[in-house]
Amino acid sequence: MEFQLLGSLDLYAGHAPISLGPPKQRAVLLPLLLEPNTPIGFDTLVERVWDESPPSDVRNVVYTYVTRLRRILEKANEGCNSANDVRIVRQNGGYLLDIAPNCIDLHRFYALMSEARQENNPRTRAFLQKSALNLWQGCPIANISGSWATRVREWLDRERLDAMTDWAETEIMIGNSSAVITELRREMANNPHSELVIEKLLQALMQTGRTVEALELYGTARGRIVEMMGAEPGPRLREIHRTLLASDSFDLREIS
Repeated sequence: MEFQLLGSLDLYAGHAPISLGPPKQRAVLLPLLLEPNTPIGFDTLVERVWDESPPSDVRNVVYTYVTRLRRILEKANEGCNSANDVRIVRQNGGYLLDIAPNCIDLHRFYALMSEARQENNPRTRAFLQKSALNLWQGCPIANISGSWATRVREWLDRERLDAMTDWAETEIMIGNSSAVITELRREMANNPHSELVIEKLLQALMQTGRTVEALELYGTARGRIVEMMGAEPGPRLREIHRTLLASDSFDLREIS
């Protein structure tokens, strides 16, 4: 059984999708998936699903959704060979999702990134980081609405961005800049003011000898930053720019 959050919130048993019901029913499950094996209080659950506008019979509504979700999980458990069934448990005035965290793609992502941080071999570290990034299928929890879900989505986007730049840094360090340029360009299109993304892309371009392209990129990025932020790029980007202007050659150690 696998829950996916790094895209639409979905459930799969093997490769077969299992419907989790209407959007609000999925939204009730989301807090439990984000914090598996941790009780989520009833009031907290209601606030995260309905913000400040819960229905007048919200207690009955939540009970109905939880009952339906339990039935869905029971059916999914029947089709799995796992020794540990996934269950929603009533606990401490709220609910807890009893589940192995590796059944949730987000928590596999965190486990891979944690393993990468402890890995001394940079090639293995890059492999682990890329494996974590490959779990992303698009906009996280794309089928869940509400202000709390929006904040969660923004937080998850930042987590992915951090992982992306960590991976790029590792690949550049081992001289494999060509592996990251296309993905960093895509990332820059989505986050045009992220100086860390711009920095890694400039480094990758310089390491592959594309100095003129890097200079053009810096000029475009600087214009966007000044227009949006009303200030010059930070010292790190300016230092890379000086390196670009000074020489057509590039030694990453100069700006490490």
